[in-house]
Amino acid sequence: MRLPKNTKGFTLIELLVVIAVLGILAAVVLVAIDPRERINEANDAGAKNDVSQVATALESLYTNSNGSYTGATLAGLVSSGYLKRAPSGITITVNAGGTQAHISKQLNAASATCSVGTGTKYWVYRTATGLSAVECGTLSAP
Repeated sequence: MRLPKNTKGFTLIELLVVIAVLGILAAVVLVAIDPRERINEANDAGAKNDVSQVATALESLYTNSNGSYTGATLAGLVSSGYLKRAPSGITITVNAGGTQAHISKQLNAASATCSVGTGTKYWVYRTATGLSAVECGTLSAP
């Protein structure tokens, strides 16, 4: 049986060309979006949030300990009820006198830039200033 001459539709070649063009466009969009960098940025936002929560808990400890950060640890903040859980990757450093401290967590996104220094990027909260910022390289003492 023969098909009528005025049959409308797409040929197999036309369909394959359209699929190939869509594949190329999808690859270009995927490269432009860079999903790995977006994931790193999302993880960095989580790191900043973790540092902020620990900073709030540390300042509460300071207030309740008569102005001292001495002995401040993540485990101690959790056991004292200042934190519900200890975030992973957080470092708390207290100076010898217990009067200052800093909290840090490493950042991974390329968009996190350092104004001074190079090397590993950290999100750092310093009790001396009450501010958080990106710091690079070896962190200075609190």
